[in-house]
Amino acid sequence: MPTDAIIPVSSGSPGIAPPAVDNPGALLDRDAFLTLLVTQLKYQDPANPADTSQLLTQSAQLTMVDRLNEIADSMSASSAIDRMTLAGTMIGRDVTFRADDGTTRTERVESIRFEAGTMTVRAGAYAVPLEAILELSAPPAEPPSPSTGPAPVVSASGF
Repeated sequence: MPTDAIIPVSSGSPGIAPPAVDNPGALLDRDAFLTLLVTQLKYQDPANPADTSQLLTQSAQLTMVDRLNEIADSMSASSAIDRMTLAGTMIGRDVTFRADDGTTRTERVESIRFEAGTMTVRAGAYAVPLEAILELSAPPAEPPSPSTGPAPVVSASGF
C-alpha cells in the first residue's frame, strides 16, 4: 500500500516502523570517540608521542559535532511544535483530497494523529495523510440564528 493512500478509519491502519539501521555498530558516538582517544593516549609510545596539533584538530571536530547535534535536536523540537500548531489550526476546517476510488472528497477535519513521524488527518470516514491533502479551507459560515439579533447600543451619556 502506498504511504499516501487514503485509509477508511473503520479499517484501521497498521503501524509503520522506522527503518532499521543495517549495522548499528558502525555508528561512532561521542562516548566511543572519547574512549578511543583515551585508549590511544594511554598506549602511545613515550618516545614518539602523538602530534598535539592532530589532538587539537580531533578535539575541535568533536566540539563541532556536539554543537551540530544540539542544533539538530533544537530543530527537531521546533519542527514538532510547528506540526502541532498546524494540526491545531486544521481541526474544524474542511480538507479536499482524492480518495482511493479516484473521487475528490471534501470533509471536515475531526482530529489529527501523529504516528511514526507522519501526520494523519481524520476527516469524515477517512484517514488522510498530510501529503494527500489538496486544499484546506474554512467551513462555510453558518447563518446567524433568528433569536440573536444585533447587540443593543448602550449610550454613555445617560449618567
